[in-house]
Amino acid sequence: MVNRPFRVLAVALLGVVPATADEQRSTSEAGKVEFFEKKIRPLLVDNCYNCHSANSGGKSGLRVDDRNGLVQGGDRGPAVVPGKPEESLLIQTVAHADDAPKMPPKKTLTAEQIADLTQWIKDGAAWPSAAVGIDLTKHDAKYDKLRAEHWAWQPLREATPPAVRDAAWPRDDVDRFILAKLEEKGLKPVGDADKTVLIRRATFDLTGLPPTPEAVSDFVADSSPEAFAKVVDRLIASPAFGERWARHWLDVARYSESTGGSRNVPYPHSWRYRDYVIDAFTHDKPYDQFIREQVAGDLLPASSQEEKDEHAVATGFLAVGQKDVNQRFKVRFIMDNVDEQIDAVSRSFLAVTASCARCHDHKFDPIPTSDYYALAGIFQSTDLCAGVRNKMGGGGLDYYDTAMIVPLGKVVKAEDDPAFAEKVAKATKAFEDARKEFRKIQGTPEGLAIQPNGRPKQFQFRQKMNKAQAELGALTDPATKGKVALGVRDAKQIADTEVRIRGEAEKLGPVVPRGFLSVPAVPDAPKLNPKQSGRLELAQWITSPNNPLTSRVMVNRVWQHLFDQGLVKTVDNFGVNGDVPSHPELLDYLARGFVADGWSVKKLVRKIVLSRAYSLSSEAVPGNMNVDPADRFVWRHAPRRLAGEEIRDATLAADGSLRRTRPEGSAAKGLKVMELPNNGPLARTLAEQALASADRSIYLPLLRGLTPTSLEVFDFAEQSMVTGSRDTTTVATQALYFLNDPFVRRHSLTLADRLLARTELDDAARVELAYRLTLGRGPTPAEVERGRRFLAEYETSEADVIASNAEASHGPSDTVVIDDNAVTAGATGGAGTGDDAKVAKGAAAAKPPIDPDQVIPTDAPVKEEVIRASTPRAAAWASFCQALFGSAEFRYIK
Repeated sequence: MVNRPFRVLAVALLGVVPATADEQRSTSEAGKVEFFEKKIRPLLVDNCYNCHSANSGGKSGLRVDDRNGLVQGGDRGPAVVPGKPEESLLIQTVAHADDAPKMPPKKTLTAEQIADLTQWIKDGAAWPSAAVGIDLTKHDAKYDKLRAEHWAWQPLREATPPAVRDAAWPRDDVDRFILAKLEEKGLKPVGDADKTVLIRRATFDLTGLPPTPEAVSDFVADSSPEAFAKVVDRLIASPAFGERWARHWLDVARYSESTGGSRNVPYPHSWRYRDYVIDAFTHDKPYDQFIREQVAGDLLPASSQEEKDEHAVATGFLAVGQKDVNQRFKVRFIMDNVDEQIDAVSRSFLAVTASCARCHDHKFDPIPTSDYYALAGIFQSTDLCAGVRNKMGGGGLDYYDTAMIVPLGKVVKAEDDPAFAEKVAKATKAFEDARKEFRKIQGTPEGLAIQPNGRPKQFQFRQKMNKAQAELGALTDPATKGKVALGVRDAKQIADTEVRIRGEAEKLGPVVPRGFLSVPAVPDAPKLNPKQSGRLELAQWITSPNNPLTSRVMVNRVWQHLFDQGLVKTVDNFGVNGDVPSHPELLDYLARGFVADGWSVKKLVRKIVLSRAYSLSSEAVPGNMNVDPADRFVWRHAPRRLAGEEIRDATLAADGSLRRTRPEGSAAKGLKVMELPNNGPLARTLAEQALASADRSIYLPLLRGLTPTSLEVFDFAEQSMVTGSRDTTTVATQALYFLNDPFVRRHSLTLADRLLARTELDDAARVELAYRLTLGRGPTPAEVERGRRFLAEYETSEADVIASNAEASHGPSDTVVIDDNAVTAGATGGAGTGDDAKVAKGAAAAKPPIDPDQVIPTDAPVKEEVIRASTPRAAAWASFCQALFGSAEFRYIK
């Protein structure tokens, strides 16, 4: 460093000013950039851009016209390791090393050119910054005003329950807030709900299942003041509570078992995160701890290997989002995933749309671009261990990245077992050799030449490579040696990141220090550990009791699930474009109580459910409807349609086939990490498994684009984004589902069999039992009589149909096979024979060769499931049960 006395003396004697350390560094950097522009960029343009630039498509996923593209690399890994030319693949390839691709493929760089590249990398791989005028220090007065005035970003207020005129109505403080608002608006609450209505409502809300007839009878018979509290406590303590409320969170967590996107690749281990969430709600894990584990579980202390594994699984929250694995460039793949994580964290925990600041300062909320990239630096310093990588047009296991997966339990490293290490080395060489052979012949006239078996010659090279890849994977895949999960971990390189100009991954602006959003202001915000990603401090900032958003957002989510709309209707957006609270004082009162009660979700749920407001009937009073048709001020308990999961689970519960124990894993856990077409045999197998499953709906395979019909038709959550509130539509497909879907028809018949098996009951008693099992109440005398008439008439009309079908069953098989090219009825047949087969064979041989990697399995013939009652009596009862399942009363709770 140049000290001040020396500078004064130099000026006096020599008339020059020595450069300061900062000036020397600046000059040095300028020289390195000048070296790059004179020596390196022309070299890359002349020898590499034709194949490895944005304009040429970037073969092998590598771009050399972008520094990040070089550093992050393509299919083979990083091309440049700044400061370490000996570890840089670029140097190995241009030097034509034996074990590296030879680039450029048709010429050799001079020794001087290779020396220039080596020196450039050794000096840090300097690259000129984008020439843009971004001022990260600019002051926006509009932002200051919003920070100071917008309701959501203000500290939690001490809310005192208000006085009300009708002091006899409230049961607790929640009711006082509700009644005070009603009195202010000139509204009166309706009466209390009937006990049968109330227990059905509470049982579905708390467990997602219908009450049993016995539970309803016991509650109706219990006249004690604590009767409903006992019901609520029993429901909250049941495992079904954890499953029900976990499903709410999985909507927010955009949970899925595949990547989605243009190439849908399975997440075979995603189910571990699902089970973690279920256990968290079942055991009432404090919500602040729940957040910390999902954002930074791998950085939290653990007292045992089991706890460490649980924390690792929790970080699956950051890994299960949608990914475009077909993205050509790794830098874009990384930044898109970072954006997805920022969106998930900010909207799920804070109800803030931070991702809007990726390309420019947020247009509505006080979130500047610098805030976005402060978070981006945290997530770019984090390895996303979802087990997948990007590759344009990949085939086979190309998208599977075994290095990016989280092993659970004690990890045995290859170096600890020399014999195993030798096997891995041998398998690695075999795969690399097979890959070289395939790439050498791929697309050449020799490779495309058709062999006697009808396949191009390159196909056998592809098969050899696939086999070697599978053998290597069997040795190196952590999933074959023990338990694994999706999650995250801190990256090897921890660093701040640059602003991306207009959000484009390659266009770098100034560097932004890692940090948090500037709104809301959190007084005790922790300082980031420079040696870690910053996720731990981010989690602490989110869960600080002084962060007013976190508790408000979760309280609002809970309220919404109990009243079908939140105190703030836009549950995922508390910003300027979001809703304002209908009861702001009540929201803060509940939020403060939530924190004071140790962030207990169960205590919060219990407090709200035991309020009188929750117990109101659904009566629609005309005067109130005119003033408040949306029931924003809770003068009644508005009816709601059951979610798809509740409809399916209630159907299974009614016929007695619902399996209440947790299955091991998922139907998707055995899938290979390969592209999953949405119309192939594998997709159909998953659909058939979902149709046949008796497990609760939360355990069905849930791959993006392959949602089971019973869930999809009833507005299932959008799995690619945070979904705190599902849509509720009424469309024709829902009616058709109850009329035609095999699931409904099968379980209608099963329920009929259950009723008919009760030989001690007459038909009137069976009708009553059917009502209690499906609708949660007994029928009126008129409904019993109507049901008996329907059954008698249907049985008579069905007798002839059953007899006709029985006669037909003695002939050939009546399975109808529907194919795109033919419709065949009768006995099962194979492919055509004789002349037809010859013609088909000749047509196939005449087709031009195709790349086997691009073949998508076609639909197999569709077999329509035949569901038929064995007797007219069973058919009549099955039709009666199906009518109950299709009724509006079954689909709605009051």
